[in-house]
Amino acid sequence: MSGWPLPPGGPLAAAIAATRQQAWPDAIDLWRDILRSGKHTHLAAGCIAEAALRTDRRGLADQMLGQFDAVPPHLLAMAEDPGSSEANSPFEFDSGWAGAVTAFRDGHPLGGLLPAETLVAHDSPDKAHSKLKSLFAPRADRVARDIERFLAARDMAVLRDYAEGLIERGSKPDALHWALLGLRKAGVAEEDPLFRRLTARFSAFPLPEDDRALADAHLLRGLGYPALARLSLLDALKVSHSARIRGRIRRRLARLAAERDRWLDDADILSRADFGGETPARDALLEWAGKGGAPAQEPLETAFAWLLEAGLASAQPYDAENRLLMVGNTLGCGGMERMLARAYRHFSASDAFETVDLALLDYADGAPSAFYAEEAGVSAADILLLGRDGPAAMPFALLPGSWKARAQKLHDHVAATRPRVIHAWNDLTGLLAAYAGLAAGCSKIIVHFHHAPGVPLSGRGEPIAAYPAVYRRLRERAEVETLFCAQASANGYARWWRVAQDERFCILYNGFDWAGADADKAQAKQQLGIASDAPVIGTVMRFAPVKQPLVWAEAAISLAAERSDAHFLMVGEGPLREAAAMRFADAGLSERLHMPGQVENVADYLAAMDLFWLSSATEGLPNVLIEAQFSGVPIAAFDVGGVGETFLPDETGALVSAGDSDALAAHSLALLEDEVWMDGASAKAVTQAEERFSATAFFGGLSAHYAG
Repeated sequence: MSGWPLPPGGPLAAAIAATRQQAWPDAIDLWRDILRSGKHTHLAAGCIAEAALRTDRRGLADQMLGQFDAVPPHLLAMAEDPGSSEANSPFEFDSGWAGAVTAFRDGHPLGGLLPAETLVAHDSPDKAHSKLKSLFAPRADRVARDIERFLAARDMAVLRDYAEGLIERGSKPDALHWALLGLRKAGVAEEDPLFRRLTARFSAFPLPEDDRALADAHLLRGLGYPALARLSLLDALKVSHSARIRGRIRRRLARLAAERDRWLDDADILSRADFGGETPARDALLEWAGKGGAPAQEPLETAFAWLLEAGLASAQPYDAENRLLMVGNTLGCGGMERMLARAYRHFSASDAFETVDLALLDYADGAPSAFYAEEAGVSAADILLLGRDGPAAMPFALLPGSWKARAQKLHDHVAATRPRVIHAWNDLTGLLAAYAGLAAGCSKIIVHFHHAPGVPLSGRGEPIAAYPAVYRRLRERAEVETLFCAQASANGYARWWRVAQDERFCILYNGFDWAGADADKAQAKQQLGIASDAPVIGTVMRFAPVKQPLVWAEAAISLAAERSDAHFLMVGEGPLREAAAMRFADAGLSERLHMPGQVENVADYLAAMDLFWLSSATEGLPNVLIEAQFSGVPIAAFDVGGVGETFLPDETGALVSAGDSDALAAHSLALLEDEVWMDGASAKAVTQAEERFSATAFFGGLSAHYAG
């Protein structure tokens, strides 16, 4: 056994080794550990994408390619022509980490993403160990309590001094373990000299080889590298001759498999006894595999495959009550959430259903998750909260992480109330609703997509990698229907799922009963302290990275250089709000920037705008552009997702190349100078919004889908 790879080369070196050895499944797991840590994001995403393309795991590859603004050329070529799947080599630890890292950096197409400091060797500690010193070192349980106390007090100086003292006093690995975890919790990087000295001392402490493997794996798991911990244990199992230690290794492997919801990892090595109790999920998968089932590599995909192939074999649809169940993420501030709130209120007040229920993943009265609660007409007492915690029986025990408890709660509600229709809003809730609804016997489950795939792809959660495969399987079920907010959204999902669009790709535009502001434009500007003849470029946005408020600010600065009378109105809240304000301040434009925050009377602010900008990196069907059209405000927006479906390009607005702030400013200057076009665009905007995006059409379309 080559030993623990963290002190000299770290998990990064192990991931690089797996890539160079073409151990593709292990490479995926090792790079995922690094991606979850928030380090080397583009390098990890690129290497995961390469391994996924080599093994024909296209959904995972697409998820990782979505992390790039510009996909590296060799990955783009592989994605366009992936060829046949490559054979996987078994991963082997290699002590020549420095040479492997150098070879990767010099010879791999992604080597340029590897930071130079990776090649700096860690300090080699003196391996001499004084037993006398360790007699005066604190025990591990004492160290754990002390570290927690320092973390609670947020006293980094004391924490660092304490960790230094552990090194000087010859502390044992079990004590150093807690110090390293404490530094990680405090945000100390692995490149930090103190972290390096601790890990070097940890690895140099004299331990029997078997104990060394167990200690290494325990720390790797605690630091967030479970895949590397598993490989380290497997490596140790090959050479261990102690039955006692081999049993401990198997139990550690079983614990990792259970924690990662990868129940069939190392099934040829592990027995039920290694798991220390009943494992219904594992037992079911083993029985299924023994009958010819084909478990997938992603836990979510495995769970759906078992349900569809084995779990529903004897299931019967229930006799439905005339009930509707809507399932959403939250009622927070967002376009999809607002449509959910309005739909819930509309159908609750209609006579189409005897009862309409609402289930949410997150909700609390008065919290941000309740932003549209008043519009929906609900409080916490009206909502089924699908919390993360709670027991889960089969088949829900197969699902990953918090999906277990959420799906169990949803299933129990469906089984008790027997709704005629389940209407889920977007990817995650759609899969929860499908799993729970099919298991309970529901005959109509509608999954309603309100984004382009770029939004769900932006997350790092491992279940997302299984979405394409799972939705391809669900398209085979007559009980499951798919509904899209825009044609662009449908196009994007068809590409991501790698299926041809057919009659099951249904489009339903969002609809509004929109009343413009009572005040005219001059009055609306006056209330903001803006001259009536000054052009106002505005937006309503969530100040989040996907909306690109800093790109919006750059375009505004460019336009302001040409129009000294222009003002800028940015409505909304979010983590990047202050950064956007600072960008205007740096440009000397603070007096021409107006930021009222998050408001309820959006129409009053739209009334002040002469031109509406949207700078998003991705969109489904942005409701805010529809609202701007209802208010007669022409649009200039980046051409992403369903943006172009919300207005009439060249007639009520302009589509601009995505991300091009200079082009956004230049197009807008030309529009503002053409008064005839602006007046005509304003009138046409109202007319086309009323024709295409009416509430009557939206609710009528939903009713038709519910009845169909």
